[in-house]
Amino acid sequence: MKALQALFVCPLLAAGASLPEDAIAILDANCSSCHGAAAMSGLNLTTRAYALKGGEKGAAIIPGDSAASVLMKAVRHEGALKMPPGRKLAESDVNALGKWIDAGASWPDEPAKPSAPQWWSFRKPVAPEVPRVDGASNPIDAFVLRSIRQHSLTTTPAAERATLARRAYYDLHGLPPTAAEVQAFARNTSPKAYEKLVNDLLASPRYGEKWGRFWLDLVRYADTAGFEADPYTADAWRYRDYVIESFNNDKPYNRFVKEQLAGDEIYPEDVTAKIATGYYCVGPNRDINPEQAEVNREETLMDWVDTTGAVFLGLTVGCARCHDHKFDPIPKRDYYRMQAIFTPMVKTRAALGFLPSLFWDISQNKNEVKLHELADRIEAAQARCKKSISEAKLAKLDAETREAVRTEAARRTPRQEQLFREVRGRVGAGQNEIRACMSEDEKTKLAGVEHELVSYALGQKPKPYACAVTDVSREAPRTYMPLRGSVVGDVTGELVGAGFLSALGGGDAPEPPVSATTTNRRKALAEWLASPDHPLTARVIVNRVWQQHFGRGLAQLSSDLGSRGQEPSHPELLDWLATQFVANGWSIKWLHRTIMNTDAYRRASAVAADSIAQDPQNTWLAHFERRRLNAEEVRDSVLYAAGILSLKMGGRPVVPPQTKEELYNLTKNASDAWIVTEDEAQHTRRTIYMIAKRTFRMPMMDVFDLPESMLSCPRRDSSTTAPQSLTLLNGGFAVDQARRLGEWLTEKHQDDAALIEAAWRRVLARAPSPEEERLAQSLLERQRKHLGSRAAAASELARGLFNLNEFLYVD
Repeated sequence: MKALQALFVCPLLAAGASLPEDAIAILDANCSSCHGAAAMSGLNLTTRAYALKGGEKGAAIIPGDSAASVLMKAVRHEGALKMPPGRKLAESDVNALGKWIDAGASWPDEPAKPSAPQWWSFRKPVAPEVPRVDGASNPIDAFVLRSIRQHSLTTTPAAERATLARRAYYDLHGLPPTAAEVQAFARNTSPKAYEKLVNDLLASPRYGEKWGRFWLDLVRYADTAGFEADPYTADAWRYRDYVIESFNNDKPYNRFVKEQLAGDEIYPEDVTAKIATGYYCVGPNRDINPEQAEVNREETLMDWVDTTGAVFLGLTVGCARCHDHKFDPIPKRDYYRMQAIFTPMVKTRAALGFLPSLFWDISQNKNEVKLHELADRIEAAQARCKKSISEAKLAKLDAETREAVRTEAARRTPRQEQLFREVRGRVGAGQNEIRACMSEDEKTKLAGVEHELVSYALGQKPKPYACAVTDVSREAPRTYMPLRGSVVGDVTGELVGAGFLSALGGGDAPEPPVSATTTNRRKALAEWLASPDHPLTARVIVNRVWQQHFGRGLAQLSSDLGSRGQEPSHPELLDWLATQFVANGWSIKWLHRTIMNTDAYRRASAVAADSIAQDPQNTWLAHFERRRLNAEEVRDSVLYAAGILSLKMGGRPVVPPQTKEELYNLTKNASDAWIVTEDEAQHTRRTIYMIAKRTFRMPMMDVFDLPESMLSCPRRDSSTTAPQSLTLLNGGFAVDQARRLGEWLTEKHQDDAALIEAAWRRVLARAPSPEEERLAQSLLERQRKHLGSRAAAASELARGLFNLNEFLYVD
């Protein structure tokens, strides 16, 4: 169904409509939510002119001829188009509409106004009045306690201080506290002790590493391009470091949004903002297959639209790619209006400047001159073959594309520039092709230059670059809305301009100023999203942060706040958080403090009896939800307990060693696809700095639900499987780190009792109980006899501690 899919979706009016007012009322009540401002299927039924213009099926009404009107055929269920789907309007309403059309379809002088979207997330959040609830010391607890009491639930008491410290450390750092840190907090009787703990954790650089990973999940970050070859994406790590630094610096979220979407247009002099546009580069890269460049380009544009809609809007905008969204007022036209924002954009490499030494700059200039000379000599040796091979390939293309390739870059039109970028990978000559074509004399000349180049390049380093984006020019290539769902732009479809979702009040992207060098379309998108009046931007991020702290968002589907997602459990609380977040400078750290300094967050994870039966999902937050450590936290915590976790920050991704069995699933030869970092000290850095490869996840990470990175991940799975236990019991990583810890324990502690206590403090940040001491002593004695070594026995004890629920779960 095309033109009137989901037409009559609201409650029907009573029978007996008069003409024309009640007929218009029928349309307004039943149609305007989808065929008002949203104009699904191109149909707007809010004025007579719009109705006569119609949508994809043509005119909706033909005045004086109801039998021929598409609208009446749909509501009478005549033919394939039946509206509403699965049921019919009351006969009296159908007759009223028919009589109105036959009478000329007159419309009141005052046109029917489009109904505002009724779904909660499409309305701008308004700060609600905070309820007065006994026992609530802050607004969040007031909203939460009101719901708990309305459902007659019993709240659990506050968590023990040691439990609360571990919870806060993992939530903000992704690492456990030491036993000394737990004891210091437990002994601090100041009423401000917990508040200080939270502030100290937020001030640490470990915070950005933990919360940077949360954002990288959303933007589908990886260090490789994906697909069959899965090559490395040069300098993707600079975006990763930008994200970590932004969280550590508490960069205002509205600025964070604008830098990623349009940093080059809004802050052209800011190098950091250029790195931020790596947002567009760190997803799957389809440019690696030049044989289908046009399809790749279209799929890349769609990926940018889908991801931007999910990450920043929390909507499934991608569902409107082939047809109007089935559930939300997002017409297909709006999808391609958003795509038109990104159509002029191309990836580029942004130079990040030089070191501030004059001598270094002069030296670099000299190096560049020499490299240019060598490059010219290589070009001369290959020129004949490159030209003949390229001309042969070019001859197979159409005339318009050949002309675009042959036109000088400075003289190309935007259309020619787009064509050139789409085919340049197909008309170039590869090195193997060139060498096969060269004469012996040419090969000899080339070999001499190559030898000189290798000798000169020894010790040289490339300039610092970052993957960034820009527009091809101030003028944008045209965007067409394909008629038949083709993945490649169909020029027979409707020409659409750049704009924003109509259901959210978005209009057209403005024309750029005459002095602009880009279209400024992404700038307009970023400023629209970062506006304090936007109904979704603040709601989406505060809901995501809440989800990270409590295990589920106030709106459960954090990347689908549309009508397919559930309404918020605490709608007023969500709006209060969103409005206060904006009022407090869009500060993520303010949000953490506000959430974590509540009774709701500090409750114990024990479940009251009445909650099990009445609230099994803990929707009303009568207790805290315990969680398993995620994949990075498991690996980092094991390294931390073993005493070898490196806290070095930033830089190129580290490739740690893996066993032959672990590398079994690599799609290419391991020596090519998994080049281990030579410096062994790098292998024990935090997991966020390990290589993120799209087609291969380290097996240990995979079993603990590390998400795949082809799509945005709003919420990680948390499974319980046998391979997890096998990995921590028998996996090479766990065995090796248990051995390291065992060796340290026996070296530092000659007495078994001291060794056992040290093991508990190192792994669990507490002292063992008498029963645990007895069991551990028995294990040490048995394993010492069995293995013949005290260190080996201590390693077995350490391995056992790594497998305890207390180690793997946060209460």
